[in-house]
Amino acid sequence: APGGIAISNKAYVGLGHYNGAGINVLFNDWWEYDPSTNSWTQKADYLGGLCYDAVGFTIDNFGYVGTGRTSSVGSVLVQDFFKYNPITNSWVAIAPFTGTGRRGAVSFVINEKGYVGTGETNLGRVKSFYKYDPNIDSWTQIADMAGNSRTASVGFSIGNYGYVGTGDLFSGPSNDFWQYNPNTDSWIQKSNVGPLMRQEATGFELEGKGYILTGQNNDLGINYSDMWEYNPNTDL
Repeated sequence: APGGIAISNKAYVGLGHYNGAGINVLFNDWWEYDPSTNSWTQKADYLGGLCYDAVGFTIDNFGYVGTGRTSSVGSVLVQDFFKYNPITNSWVAIAPFTGTGRRGAVSFVINEKGYVGTGETNLGRVKSFYKYDPNIDSWTQIADMAGNSRTASVGFSIGNYGYVGTGDLFSGPSNDFWQYNPNTDSWIQKSNVGPLMRQEATGFELEGKGYILTGQNNDLGINYSDMWEYNPNTDL
């Protein structure tokens, strides 16, 4: 469960954990991928220490990464958030996330504001959402995501709207999909993401369309390799 963001024309991936062969190893390393040279370069370690199931987003060519789990023993779910500067290759702490510490949250960006929500706390799955304003380094709670509380979902923005879908509900994985309107601070349900229920999928926006792919269904023990394209103009 590493974290990944894009800044300018490069990709950044790091943190995460290895959970296999009876061991659980956490990481804090941070890597830059340059598609022009097809090469990876190790960058400054994440300032928040060993961490996985964190969340990240990009505003004005800076990366923002935070929350997640920071211990391989027990459930240490943090509210820490950090800003990454790719020019100086350095991290600085910003205002802590004001929601409950959580892992498996999602994020999107609208009008240079970062939105972070859903995920799993020590008390279970949640659907609370918060907005970060980098101009004043402050978090504000917004309307809870509609639908059920969830973790391991997908989030991205298309134009001036945010979208969140799929994920692990208390009842199991899902395929529902929701749109957030920042002007009305409200959510409306959109078309489901294909027929398969899934969690821990991957999602992104590209040229005005959304994409959701892979993931798994833990209840059935199945991993997926399919990919779906969402057109916001037709809601299909």
